[in-house]
Order: sequence, then C-alpha cells, then structure tokens
Amino acid sequence: MPLAAASPIARRERRVAQRRQGILDAAARIFGEVGYERATLDTIGEAVGLSKASLYYYVRGKEELLGRLLSGVIEEIARRATRGLPALPSAEERLRRFLAAHVEVVCGDRTGVLLARHQDVVLGAAHSRAMRAARRRHERSLEAILAQGFAEKAFRKVNVRLVAYLILGALHGVPRWHDRLPGTTPEEIAESLSSLVLDGLRVRAPGSNRRSAHAK
Repeated sequence: MPLAAASPIARRERRVAQRRQGILDAAARIFGEVGYERATLDTIGEAVGLSKASLYYYVRGKEELLGRLLSGVIEEIARRATRGLPALPSAEERLRRFLAAHVEVVCGDRTGVLLARHQDVVLGAAHSRAMRAARRRHERSLEAILAQGFAEKAFRKVNVRLVAYLILGALHGVPRWHDRLPGTTPEEIAESLSSLVLDGLRVRAPGSNRRSAHAK
C-alpha cells in the first residue's frame, strides 16, 4: 500500500523546523565571525532571506538562538560519547570516548567552538535554566564515569565532582589555543589528555610510587 501523504499540519511543522535549523546554522556562523555581542538579528535574518520582523516568528531573539546552539552542542557531545563503545564498556573506555567526543565537537564543529567562546554569556531565566540543565547532564555523565571507575577499582578514590570540574575546565579551554598548534588533530589532543587524566586516576600497584633505584 502506498504511504499516506503527510498532513498539511505535519508538512507545515517540517517546513518550520527546517527554517529554524537554517536560522540556527546562520546564527552559529555569524556568532563565530563577529561574536555574540556584535551580531544582530538583522544580519542573521538577511543571511536566511528574512526580515527581522519575520525572524521573530521562528525565534524570540538572539539570546534564544545562542541558548539553543549551546544546548545542542552539549547534546551532540553526549551522542558522540556513546559511539563505538562495546555493550558493557569499562570506565576507562567510556572516559576515553567522552574526552574524544568533547574535543571533536569543540574543535571540529562550528557550533562547538561557541561553547568555549560564549560559555560565560549570561542568558535570561528561561534559556539560562535550559543551558544549566544541559551542562548539569554533561557533568553528571562525567561524574558517573568516574564513579564507575572507582566501583571497578580501576580508579583511585577521588572527589568525583572536583575532578569532573577539573577535566571539563581543561576541555573547555581547548578551542582557545588549539589553533596555535597547526597540524595538531583533535584525536591527538584527546589522546594526550586521556593519557594524563588516566595516569592520575588509575589505581597503582603497591610500591609503584616509590622511586626506582638508580642503576649503578
């Protein structure tokens, strides 16, 4: 049997969603080029062929655009953080993938760079709540990985939230300097960070911290 045609309402909703995504894409590009503070709705509307008045049909303002973009970045990191993992991944496997996903997005995705450059922009109540909720989910994912490592006796017992904030601080800083190291790939950055973090977290065998005797 032929598939039933989409209803007029469904077609309209799809068009609105496509138009809104186009607006988000344009906003990400313009925020990246001129910064959030200097970007205007007139410029964003012009980029997608809409007047400022027409733009308000799709979004309530510049703040909503940034809030949606930043929340979307965090959700994309969360999606990538589970890719390629085995059915029952170890904490170390999950942590490596989490770090790689974050670096991939904030270095290789236009909207990802916004997360680092505009993470301190103060949003209004509605978007601030949504952004805080997305950030907290991100933090909890990392905290859960660290807690799993401790439960597996693979990681030392640490202050989970403190270590999570230290790791996230390092991750958020990557887009601020990675272009100063031409030729360095996101994969190399993630692997270096993974090695440093895991070296500090792993449970060490008794006596492994003792300095080895110098060879005679």
